[in-house]
Amino acid sequence: MEFTGERVIPGQTDPDLLNEHIARYRFAELLTGGRSVLDAGCGVGYGSEILAHNATQVYAIDLAFDAVADGARTYPDSGVRFVQGSCARLPFADASLDVVVAFEVIEHLEDWRDLLLEARRVLRRDGQLIVSTPNKRYYGETRAEPNPYHVHEFDYAEFRSELEAIFPHTTIFLENHTNAIAFTPENVQGLRTKVESGSPKPDEAHFFLAVCSALPQFGSPAFLFVPASGNVLRERELHIDKLEGELSQKTAWLEETKQDLARMSAINTEEQQKAQEAISRVEQEAAEKTTWAKKLDAELAELSTWAKKLQGEYDEALANYAKLEGVSEQRLADLKKAIEKIDELEKRVVERSDWAKSLDAQLEQTRAELEGLYGTRVYRIARRLGLRMSRK
Repeated sequence: MEFTGERVIPGQTDPDLLNEHIARYRFAELLTGGRSVLDAGCGVGYGSEILAHNATQVYAIDLAFDAVADGARTYPDSGVRFVQGSCARLPFADASLDVVVAFEVIEHLEDWRDLLLEARRVLRRDGQLIVSTPNKRYYGETRAEPNPYHVHEFDYAEFRSELEAIFPHTTIFLENHTNAIAFTPENVQGLRTKVESGSPKPDEAHFFLAVCSALPQFGSPAFLFVPASGNVLRERELHIDKLEGELSQKTAWLEETKQDLARMSAINTEEQQKAQEAISRVEQEAAEKTTWAKKLDAELAELSTWAKKLQGEYDEALANYAKLEGVSEQRLADLKKAIEKIDELEKRVVERSDWAKSLDAQLEQTRAELEGLYGTRVYRIARRLGLRMSRK
């Protein structure tokens, strides 16, 4: 997996930051021997693997599938059972575990109280919750911007109050990087420590680590973790060297800037004169352009007057056109009526012409019938008898 700046990944994380996280698991290792353990918010599983050295069974749960998959690939022989799931909805039966470990996870949860309630549910009657979180006050003082991965951070009073509301017997340890001097022989044959006593200062602590239980707990010795890797003094010296390098670079940039300013200030009189002449030319051109602009303004005013006059003439012509349009529409209506009357007269003429033609046809038929009658025998006899019969 790739280190994003929040989830700790061995081999990709600064040694001192990694040891800060490993120390918590070494602390928990003292309380998990021979017990069934859940590592809630296990990340890539390096801490789960540590707990598995002495525990009878270790379950490791994380919401990120890629994290638990990476843990299963990295520690296949550790005996840890990796599970994808939510720390606020633990997939375990009631009273089925001895210890729940939740390091640097509670501040990432919207429903962080559910983590505490779920831990109480899955723990046996004498079970323990070991939970850690950064000190809100210290975090705010040492960071320029809020941590974008944190949803809710705790100060000492709130952390204790919320834990004791669910686990009546809670002991809070203050986790800090301390100045220590180690005397290590080539062949180590035991360890002796001397921790100076003093009043603890919760508000100044870097992290809080709490051991919580529903039943009374006994013993709360101080715990000192001395990692095999990491050297605080060396890391500080490297950091100082880095800062000194950055300071030297910035000093060089500043000196270079000063030299540039000096070169700019050393411009000779001839160049200044050329610059002044150029400025004079620009000012003269500006004056000429101003005069030209005033002339254009006068011409524009004249054109504006002419345009207003033209607009008046246009409006008058438009009004006259409207009147003519009204007259034309009336004449068009009269013409339409006249055409309709002409069409009606033409229709009547056609009808009368057809009627006249029919009369002519009847007259011709009658003449033909009379001609036929005159040629008959009856007509000739009648004439002999002196009867008058007209052809008309």
